Amino acid sequence: MSDTIVRHHTPAHLEASWAREFSEAIEIPTNAKTITLSGVGALPSNLDADPHAVNYFGDLQTQTKSVLDQIQRILESKGYGLGDVIAVHALFVAEPAKNGAPDYGSFSSVYADYFGSAAQPHLPTRTRAQVVGLVEPGWLVEVTVTAAKIMKV
Repeated sequence: MSDTIVRHHTPAHLEASWAREFSEAIEIPTNAKTITLSGVGALPSNLDADPHAVNYFGDLQTQTKSVLDQIQRILESKGYGLGDVIAVHALFVAEPAKNGAPDYGSFSSVYADYFGSAAQPHLPTRTRAQVVGLVEPGWLVEVTVTAAKIMKV
């Protein structure tokens, strides 16, 4: 029985910068426990703004930081850390000021502080997708993660 979570890096022949932001695949041994969080959206950042508008929650960088900070807190309260995250699923809506396209670059710039940094080098697998809308009209991003860690005997 393996006691290691194996992260397979994205192949070097994929030269795009986004290809360095996630693992190609991750193997989880049978002696690991996992946790999956429900989708997390941003908390309000501007209480003076309309409660159902983007300005209430902030731009995509602000929202991404809020979401990842919440995810970190939730994981830590359950005995996990960001280094245990094996999968990230991020849903985006178009930012009104970005001509109908999500600002993936802003997301990636914040994401890089949480995953693949010197402080936390582990890269999860990742899916990013644009959707028509999220439950909260002011949200630009909602993120679900799964984390795994080896059970100590």
